[in-house]
Amino acid sequence: MADTTETEYDVAVIGAGAAGLAAARMLHDVGAQVIVIEARPRIGGRIWTERSCGWYPIELGAELIHGAQTSTVDLAEKAGLTLDEVDRYNGLRWGRPARLISELSPDDPARRAIEQARAVWNLLAQRYPDDAADCSLADELRQHGFTPMALSIADVVLAQTCCAEVELLSCLDLAREQRVDRAGPREFRLRARYDTLLAWLARGLDLHLGRPVQAITDHGDRVTVHTTAGPLGARHCIITVPVAVLAAGMIRFDPPLSAGKQAAIAAFRTRPATKHFFWFDAPLWDEGFAYAAHNGLFARWWTPAHPDLAAPLLCCYVTAERAAVLDRLPDATVREIGLAELGQLLGRDDVATHCVGFRRYRWAADAYARGGYAHLPPGMAWARPVLAAAEGNLHFAGEATAYDSNPQTVHGAIDSGQRAAREIFN
Repeated sequence: MADTTETEYDVAVIGAGAAGLAAARMLHDVGAQVIVIEARPRIGGRIWTERSCGWYPIELGAELIHGAQTSTVDLAEKAGLTLDEVDRYNGLRWGRPARLISELSPDDPARRAIEQARAVWNLLAQRYPDDAADCSLADELRQHGFTPMALSIADVVLAQTCCAEVELLSCLDLAREQRVDRAGPREFRLRARYDTLLAWLARGLDLHLGRPVQAITDHGDRVTVHTTAGPLGARHCIITVPVAVLAAGMIRFDPPLSAGKQAAIAAFRTRPATKHFFWFDAPLWDEGFAYAAHNGLFARWWTPAHPDLAAPLLCCYVTAERAAVLDRLPDATVREIGLAELGQLLGRDDVATHCVGFRRYRWAADAYARGGYAHLPPGMAWARPVLAAAEGNLHFAGEATAYDSNPQTVHGAIDSGQRAAREIFN
């Protein structure tokens, strides 16, 4: 696959999500000639602020900033953006109807399961050094006496946040993340929404949207990126597409990626993830309602505008097998099931009569995402740093490569993009 394309850029960045924009921003700011190539007609990747659904914008993808000591907070402050703190976990409500965990009896089975699951989770870094034998999070919980019912609760409060099932999460990978975690427990939203931060990152960059990459050739002294609009050349290439896109073979590599890199790509699992939004003619919940969960299909709910009751809007984020089930159903059926379960959570039988709008976005059906964020099953914890390693003039970033940060987060993606940029100019 040879051509005579001359080198035009110092770096070609594939993907205009958080990782790609962070890498391009850093390189651009030190004077490198950078081009950003994005398959979609928009920037953001799995961040997508939708402003056409009413006066209150919604986040179809990433929504929260997980931690005060994160690159996302640093960039937001540099951009002059305001953060609103959200205390979801201390305000968690459970059950049907949902009640604050702190208000449940100390011997309530759900409260005990949630508190014990969090305690086990917080000890993973101690129990699983890098040379330990791996096992699933479910097996680790079973070693602590978790019953099937307690496991089902842990699946909601722990595994679903990782876009996985509790049986399919590697304890070694989770422990590694905990050891490098520096984010802190606090959570925030961008008051002006995520697209404002993306626009700030993208300012002045050479962006080429709606241009899927078909193949990448590493010639040794330069790289040719073959796109639907033709080839272009660069000295280096940073690839930030989701690992599920790489696994699907949507980009051909010449020469092929190493056997180790291909094995790392194949090691990851990417499960469905769908966000559901319900609008109401008035808020049906109290001012303290921030985060509620139960064992249903619509397992985890929150208020995207919390604590502002002026926006009568709820979001239900469904992942893994629950999302796979719901994704196969038509909108009307999904809306009906969601409202029925919400009625049980709120302890009301009039929820459906107050619902005035519904929207969902299925990331598994998105050709350039192919699901939510990626996770590693037991025995595959080695794969994250291997996926991140450079090969020749090719550098790899994206949340799945964030072995030295928090994967499955925006700041993990940003950190990985900045790491890849440093590989080039250091």
